[in-house]
Amino acid sequence: MSNPRQNPYGQHQVIYQSMIKQPSNGMAVTALVLGIVAIVFGIWIPIPIFGLFMMFVAFLPAVLAIVFGHVGLNNSARAGVGRGGALTGLVLGYLVVALSIGTTALWLIAAAASSSSTDVVGA
Repeated sequence: MSNPRQNPYGQHQVIYQSMIKQPSNGMAVTALVLGIVAIVFGIWIPIPIFGLFMMFVAFLPAVLAIVFGHVGLNNSARAGVGRGGALTGLVLGYLVVALSIGTTALWLIAAAASSSSTDVVGA
């Protein structure tokens, strides 16, 4: 007769598996997110009055995307992942900064040209 306390299927075996963490590049992801935020706000920069406000809102994420993009690019050479995200963040950041500088230059040129005009219309 069998013992009622004994497991009829035998003893359970516990198998432990170690999980290998995939390498990641947080700086590249941060650059990508900040670049997307900067371009979403940066597309409004050429609009005359509203764009002035949006330039200040978009400029900080663009500069941060550039900084994090360069750091993420250096990390991607070591870790082997995140190069595309870092490059995309860099491109979007530089694009918004160039758009801000170009729009500001055009506004300054237009303001200087309109204030220096001495022609009197209808005289």
